[in-house]
Amino acid sequence: MLKSIQWKLVIIYVLLVWLAMSIIGLYIVQAVEKDQVSNVVNNIVPKANYLSFLLKDKMVGVHNVQDIMDNWFVGLEDQIQSAYVFNKSGRYLAYTGGDIRDPIEDSIIIQRALEGEVVKDLNSTIDLRNNYKSIAIPVISNGSEVIGAIYLNVDLTSINKSILNIKNILTSATIWALCFTVLLGSILARTITGPIKEVTSKAEKLAKGDFDDIIPVRSDDEVGKLTEMFNYLTVRLKTTLNEVNNEKSKMETILTYMTDGVIAVSSDGTILHANPAAFKLFKVAQRDVEGKSFNDITNMLNLPFTVEDLFQDEKERNDLVDAGGSTIRYSVVPFRNEGSETAGAIMVLQDVTEQENLDRMRKEFVANVSHELRTPLTTIKSYTETLLDGALEDEDMTLKFLKVIDSESDRMARLVKDLLMLSRLDYDKTQLNMKALDVAKILSDCVYKMGISAKQKDQSIALEINNGVPQIIGDKDRIEQVIINIISNSIKYTQQKGKINVSMWKEEEYIYIKVKDNGIGIPKKDMARLFERFYRVDKARSRVLGGTGLGLSIAKQIIEAHDGKILLDSEYGEGTWVTIMLPLNASVNQP
Repeated sequence: MLKSIQWKLVIIYVLLVWLAMSIIGLYIVQAVEKDQVSNVVNNIVPKANYLSFLLKDKMVGVHNVQDIMDNWFVGLEDQIQSAYVFNKSGRYLAYTGGDIRDPIEDSIIIQRALEGEVVKDLNSTIDLRNNYKSIAIPVISNGSEVIGAIYLNVDLTSINKSILNIKNILTSATIWALCFTVLLGSILARTITGPIKEVTSKAEKLAKGDFDDIIPVRSDDEVGKLTEMFNYLTVRLKTTLNEVNNEKSKMETILTYMTDGVIAVSSDGTILHANPAAFKLFKVAQRDVEGKSFNDITNMLNLPFTVEDLFQDEKERNDLVDAGGSTIRYSVVPFRNEGSETAGAIMVLQDVTEQENLDRMRKEFVANVSHELRTPLTTIKSYTETLLDGALEDEDMTLKFLKVIDSESDRMARLVKDLLMLSRLDYDKTQLNMKALDVAKILSDCVYKMGISAKQKDQSIALEINNGVPQIIGDKDRIEQVIINIISNSIKYTQQKGKINVSMWKEEEYIYIKVKDNGIGIPKKDMARLFERFYRVDKARSRVLGGTGLGLSIAKQIIEAHDGKILLDSEYGEGTWVTIMLPLNASVNQP
């Protein structure tokens, strides 16, 4: 019962009322008691002064002090319990009132009165049944000399009875107040806990999926606002769940009918989801893999990876795998839970068998064409050199003709050389001479070599190398070939008096080399195809400038062979900038 908010509120109200009544009752009792005692004492003091006046000439000699006190005491029996008279030396002279006793316990009061002080603020207890207030006043002669003292015990019995009656009244009032507090507190608490119970009941129904019940709003206070917000939450939750279900249905439909396979795997290897396309790609039935882990399926299909391989790298990974004669490209992307911990991975599968075959055929074609062209090129070159060494009848025409043949043969030789290099890079047959490289020096040498070509077009080349660029492992000739190719392109496609900026810096785990010019730029529609082989933005202009359309393709493959990246961006009519990223721990995929 005490766990209920209703009874907790009632108990708090009861405690508050009890505490308030107790404090108020204590204050009232003390105030009344103090006031009544003060009234009684103030009423007795003048009478005691009158007795002092009667005794001031009677304290010496044969006068009967006792008779004076007895006469004075008549009519004061209800107010004064006892009265004593002492002489100057403190000796007892007379007494009137109750039982005679020696007031030795109040000797201090008497002594203070004999010193001329009126004492009326000390309590004195005569017996265990009654409380008294002690008053002592001096008896002063006509010569203003203290000749004795009067000691009175004021009876407080009537006051005690009054105080007791007040306490009984306050106790009764407190009891009634607590009863009303319990009643009213229960009603008030019920107005608060009632809607809370309704909200709790509704929450239980919500947990079971019932969203149709609406709680009636019975007030416009905070509890009513809470009820309104809960009803609003119910409607929003219902709408949100419907939207989630719709999205879930859409996603299930998309995953079911998409041509790419999708497999979701948890961190412990449990398959969370796999769409029909994934089973089709691996040529297995869904019933054959139900209840099996990811490793069980890869072993069954003889695939060269396990669930541990999926989580070796937290970045997205792409690779190819041979499955039953088909080439499948898979991409693995890890996903995280609410605690930012890797909870699993999504594997997307694509059948790229046809694309791989076409690409292989294209590469083989380039290799075959290159080999077929080498023989006629050698013949043309040898005949050209022979003709140039002889003397013909029309010397000027013959020389001009032979120079054209020589130029074309050089161009074709370069083409064959480029094709051969691409072929070797495609098949990982190029043996790279890997060693420690000072990239800063290589870049400086390349800029120096290309300075002559830039001066012929009245162009300026600015070089900026940040300090602290470390050495890397790579092929010096290939890296130099890439840099010269990019700077050469900038020179070719930048107008007279143009500007070319070359810079290099280190950032995190990469060395960045950036070549930027203010040349003719590249249209946005051509950006995506710049690294394709033989692709030229302006074919006529590229041929005039001697381009083959293979330079960027070769550069890209060389940089990728060093585990690096090459990025290109441009604004048409404003310029082009190429960025080479070489990893500090560069390694090469050797055949």
